Amino acid sequence: MPSRNRLTLLLLSGFVAAFLSGAALAQHQPDHGGASKPSVKPAAKPPEKGNIQSTIVEGLKGTFEVMSMGEHTKHAQGGGHSQAEHSKSHTMMVTLQDTVSKEIISDARVQYTLTTPAGSRESGKLEWSGDHYGGGFSPKEKGTYQVQLKIESGGMEREAKFAYEFK
Repeated sequence: MPSRNRLTLLLLSGFVAAFLSGAALAQHQPDHGGASKPSVKPAAKPPEKGNIQSTIVEGLKGTFEVMSMGEHTKHAQGGGHSQAEHSKSHTMMVTLQDTVSKEIISDARVQYTLTTPAGSRESGKLEWSGDHYGGGFSPKEKGTYQVQLKIESGGMEREAKFAYEFK
């Protein structure tokens, strides 16, 4: 019997050691035993060039980016852009994401009003283009362009404002 007690003690010691090392490892994790946090997948890193801004408006995260049409063409995959857009020197792109589900919204109606530094206005609609809403424009004067978006989605109407500095 002494060898059986020794074997039981050895197994018990092994279980205790494994349990304690698991507890020690858990203490080094960022969330160790508190309320579980929702998992959020990091967004794909956007291209370095361009002007990227984000805002949250009534349950939607809107990400706004402006880049030259040449840069955009390099990044674009699969087309989806009209010839009229390519006649413009710049493109504005908007991605809409539900803040709760993290789903990208692709069925919204997105209209914009662009105000130039001198105060003239241009309005239009941003069209769905694969993974964002987009539209072209051609800034003619240096300075800050104000962009106001009207977003209709899920039976709600929201507004978001962004600015673009043309140098």
